[in-house]
Amino acid sequence: MKLKFRFLMLLFAASQTLVAQSTLSQDQRLQWWRDSRLGLFIHWGPVSRIGKEISWSRKGYGPSRYDSLYLQFNPTRFNAREWVKMAKANGFKYIVLTAKHHDGFCLWNTRTTSYNVMSSPFGRDVCKELAQAAHDEGMPIGWYFSVADWKDPDCRNPATNGQFADRVLKQVNELLTNYGTISLLWIDYEGWPSPVEPKKVYDLARRLQPRIIINNRLEPFTPDESHAYLGQYADYTTPEGFVAGYGAIPWETCTNMGHQWAWRFGDSPRSLPECVQTLVRCVGGNGNLLFNIGPDSTGVFPASFVTRTQEMGTWINRHADALYKTRGGPYTPATDYVSAYRGNTVYLFLFSKQPGEIRLPPLAAKVKSARLLNGAPVGVNQQTADLRLTIPAMDTDGVATVVALTLDKPAESLGQIRPFSTTNALSYGKRARASSAIGPFLHDASVAVDDNPATFWKMGRRTDVNFDAYYGKNIHYFSDSVMNLYQHAGWLEVDLGKPQTVSRIAASEYGNEKSKINAFSIQYEKNGQWVTLAQDTTMNTWSKTIEPVQAQKFRLVIQDSQGYPGVREFQVFGDGK
Repeated sequence: MKLKFRFLMLLFAASQTLVAQSTLSQDQRLQWWRDSRLGLFIHWGPVSRIGKEISWSRKGYGPSRYDSLYLQFNPTRFNAREWVKMAKANGFKYIVLTAKHHDGFCLWNTRTTSYNVMSSPFGRDVCKELAQAAHDEGMPIGWYFSVADWKDPDCRNPATNGQFADRVLKQVNELLTNYGTISLLWIDYEGWPSPVEPKKVYDLARRLQPRIIINNRLEPFTPDESHAYLGQYADYTTPEGFVAGYGAIPWETCTNMGHQWAWRFGDSPRSLPECVQTLVRCVGGNGNLLFNIGPDSTGVFPASFVTRTQEMGTWINRHADALYKTRGGPYTPATDYVSAYRGNTVYLFLFSKQPGEIRLPPLAAKVKSARLLNGAPVGVNQQTADLRLTIPAMDTDGVATVVALTLDKPAESLGQIRPFSTTNALSYGKRARASSAIGPFLHDASVAVDDNPATFWKMGRRTDVNFDAYYGKNIHYFSDSVMNLYQHAGWLEVDLGKPQTVSRIAASEYGNEKSKINAFSIQYEKNGQWVTLAQDTTMNTWSKTIEPVQAQKFRLVIQDSQGYPGVREFQVFGDGK
């Protein structure tokens, strides 16, 4: 009877744990990931035998030749424990492996297809070995998984896509059932709508691994959406190959330490300053970095990449306090500095190699002390107009000099502090809104007034379209069918906060021959009505001097566009500047 009682109590406790896990908020699920800041991305598969790009080289190399590479795939030097130990020793806090890329090859023992690692000469379950090694080291492990399959003839086939979708769900079930705790599912988008209904994948993953976090590439119909659109079935966004600025929502840049996702002949890692500054700019922008290295066909990381990783690790471990468990800000990223904070401490990462004085926007808090992470004092001159720091010449760092400022209040209470304007536009940093936007990051209204041409506002999805009906369809994002799912007319408005005299207006476009603005006008608000100041049919980089007008609100109105154009900056100037 006692044994039965104990069994029932254990069963009850387990069920309560599952309930607790399933009711975690998004912020709670993301906590470990946001604290981690740096993950190791690993693109690997039979393509490493020829040194070409994974999946994307399949057509040029020849599909049948490419699809046969696994018959000689035998990475006998693969050692999962060495992979994990290298990552852990050098500051990486989680690992994501390409369990299945667009080419359809599976690195685990799947029952859904014979096109998997168990059918290769290697014959070992890579996912199993890597998951076990990660678990043993306390390292969160995640799977990259393409919901598409360019080898499978059923994928997006009108007659058989349903059968393909069922196989995909079985594959997700295997990956999230057979390998213990999986912390992250990194879905990829490859240019066509998902062949599987996003909700089915999302719900299955949530049910199997309640604590799992999932990126945003189940829903997108365009690459810009995969960078910036959070959607219903995602925890964070995924800009690829670039770090553009600050984001209040969770985001992670994925990019390469080298120059290709998969291993290639003669590749070399990026310089140590570029590698570290890529990480630091992500941290300062309030995001993560998923840094990719491709192992070779024997199963090892190239020696030069291991060396660079160790050099990164040396720098990272020396500055760990400023990186992990921080949030980006309060200073938003500038060209020559970024910042992060924890509690009352702000960490400034200065990229200039020259010693001397650096000038920053003012802080609405008292700086109680300033020091380098090695303890060396930093001179402080705090005024109403600015904050000036003097860095000792002997203490500058060739990668990034890190200064810790201790404040008299929590840094979080200061909000976002923008860099000094580089253009002196009256619109810089002012409140902006738009008729629609692709997402709340990188392409929302605020980025059109940030003096940063790497970000751009883009109009969002149409509201009269059933997007769910397009999943499983064989339509590329360049097609008119997809382009017509988005708004082609709309407005962007900036509020200067008070009436100001404006004598010049400017706008710059993000686009190409397929994506461009065909007609637009500039307006200002007068007595509750919008008055047109100028209009044109070509934007590119556009500017116009006008008879001075005094107003608080100005609008850029797009009357007609095609494709997916964007507006990099919308600026108004005073005093003839």
